[in-house]
Amino acid sequence: MAALRTVVWVALVFALTGPLLAQESEPNLSDQVKAWVRRLDSDTLEERDRAEKKIIELGHESLEHLPQVKPNTAAETKARLQRIRTILEKARADSAAKASKITLSVKDKPFTEIIGAIEEQTGNKLVDYRRNFGQNADATKVSVDWEEVPFWEALDELFAKTGLEAYHYAGQPSVLAFVARQSSGNTKNPLVRTSEIFRFEPTRIESFLNLSDTAQRGTFMNLQVAWEPRATPIVIKMPLDQLKIEDENGKSLVSADSEGSLDTEVLQGVSAVDIQLPLGGVDRTSQKIAKLKGQVVALLPGRVETFTFDKLEKSRNVKDTRGAIEVIFEAFRQNGDIYEASIMLRVLNDQGALESHRGWVYNNEAYLEGPNGERVDIAGFEETYRDVDSVGLSYKFVLEREASDYQFVYRSPASIISLPVSFELTDIPLP
Repeated sequence: MAALRTVVWVALVFALTGPLLAQESEPNLSDQVKAWVRRLDSDTLEERDRAEKKIIELGHESLEHLPQVKPNTAAETKARLQRIRTILEKARADSAAKASKITLSVKDKPFTEIIGAIEEQTGNKLVDYRRNFGQNADATKVSVDWEEVPFWEALDELFAKTGLEAYHYAGQPSVLAFVARQSSGNTKNPLVRTSEIFRFEPTRIESFLNLSDTAQRGTFMNLQVAWEPRATPIVIKMPLDQLKIEDENGKSLVSADSEGSLDTEVLQGVSAVDIQLPLGGVDRTSQKIAKLKGQVVALLPGRVETFTFDKLEKSRNVKDTRGAIEVIFEAFRQNGDIYEASIMLRVLNDQGALESHRGWVYNNEAYLEGPNGERVDIAGFEETYRDVDSVGLSYKFVLEREASDYQFVYRSPASIISLPVSFELTDIPLP
């Protein structure tokens, strides 16, 4: 009988702990990625294809666990890893491009608590900038009832209730500041439209006539494009061949000069850009823009990678490729009291990320690191070369020890993703 009780007890313990042991033994994401990466160099094509497919199926979170390509990496493994990175970077960008949703139902809660809940649910950092303008930063109590409401819709409603508005020039990266509303009235602007992470607001329409040359006349509309602060576009492009503008009579108001693309580089520390749209055929018979349809294409940076180069005094034209970015460490030379690290950065995919828009490259981090981890920041830099897909840079350093004691560290997005988003505005009054 005692033996039977022992057997029953052991069975009960196994039944209770078995699932826990199974959970503990289940491989985490890092282990799964490493296991499939090893199979990228399998003997059979079928197994290599299967491994590549499985890594992609694990989702863009697996990007953090992919190994770096090294000089001794097998050619096919290198090609497959680069292909996997490109696909997963695009998947991550697509995921990031989806509008954040907020679910919150509260009554008479302090405004600051609601801001905190929005930040927690969306990852969008909001900064109270009222005191910077000498405004009163009171703790107004607010009631909201949101269920899966997109970020911009919720924020516009909240700002309307509290007499606030966005301030897009705080000078801080990846934040959205807000201040007291300058205009009268606490109602949402009916002209505003949102599409995924973007907010579109027509802010001004101007018509002009040159009185000394009456043939020079025209009409322009200023369109403000903002994005959720968790995203960091490099460039906002608006293809003019995608524009469709009609008045209330169905007459086209697209300018005859609407060719190419209106490209606006995003400056660091801003959360919106203003795009000036040329209108054509506007006369006194047109009272409003009944419909304006278009598309913006945002160039977004991928995950930031760290490129490291050592043996500086001997290194010449050393290449390191991560995703769609290739960095060539050309040389490290002494010029008087200054040391110069020369690099070439090349974008391998054709996204136009360097076509007149190099601000993101100039913002990339570069420094020297000593044997004990001490950091030497740059004393300045200059551009030495530019092409449609490449830019050369020379970074200046002042050193207190031998150059051979340092390694050069460069941090850059590993890819540039092109994200097209369509939008439509209606019933915009004309002057």
